[in-house]
Amino acid sequence: MRSLFAAVPLLVVVLLAAAFISNNYHNVQAPAGYAAYVIERPLVGSTTFQRVIFGPGSTGLMWRAYGDLVSITPYSYSELFEAASSLIAKDKLSIIGSAHIVWRVRSTPEQIKLYMEGFGGLDSTHSADEIARESYKNYIAEPFRTLVREEFAKYDGLAVSEHLAQMGDSIQQELTAKLKNTPFEVIQVIVGNAQPPAAVLEKITLKVAALQELERKGTELEIANRSKEIEKATGEATGERELAVAEKRAEANAKLNASLTPLLLQYLAIENLKSAQRVYLPIGPGGLPIVNAVTDAPLPEPKR
Repeated sequence: MRSLFAAVPLLVVVLLAAAFISNNYHNVQAPAGYAAYVIERPLVGSTTFQRVIFGPGSTGLMWRAYGDLVSITPYSYSELFEAASSLIAKDKLSIIGSAHIVWRVRSTPEQIKLYMEGFGGLDSTHSADEIARESYKNYIAEPFRTLVREEFAKYDGLAVSEHLAQMGDSIQQELTAKLKNTPFEVIQVIVGNAQPPAAVLEKITLKVAALQELERKGTELEIANRSKEIEKATGEATGERELAVAEKRAEANAKLNASLTPLLLQYLAIENLKSAQRVYLPIGPGGLPIVNAVTDAPLPEPKR
């Protein structure tokens, strides 16, 4: 019995030692997609940084080691621009649109340490995802929104939809440059569909329809004027053609008249007599036919 009682203090000491060890030696674990910022909190003295491990992994048992997780997988957030916060295009047209950003914390030990110590990552009261969202609001959101506004101001409102991919690339490059001294990496920026508000679209539609109607009437007027010009030109060409024909006919008649001399007429008359089956001749006062040559002088009147 005495030996049993003597062993009790030893057992208590062993249990206390085990409890002390279990409470002060920790195995910090980092699941896949996370990094663990490992620190040591000694019983006496200040907390010190130990190292960064990437999941899936663990530190093994370490004296008073603690770890805070950092998500190193990409985050995707969207920014909407509507109503009072709508975008203004180069031609002052109001645009409703959205822009999406994919980003993450840079996955190197140095950048993880910088994020935890200089950009608010060391927060044991919130989850890693909540801390990342706060970091986005504090360091990324406003520069991102500002760059989107500046990019939209480079294009006319109705031409924006033709340059969405180009705008996204430009915003990504500029935002990357702004965040180069931070632990935040911009992976991609996508500018979503952008268009004027419904009321503005309706006015634009009416204006386009009015312009199209004006162009149509202008085209019809041009066609009518052209038709008149064609008719006028056709009439003038017809008149000139008829005048030319009349002039040629007059010229031919003049030449024909000039060629009909009395001798020619006499010759033609004699030729006609040769081929005629019957010839009718005038009878003179003596009962004889009158056959006289055609002369330039008029025929003498018969004597009474």
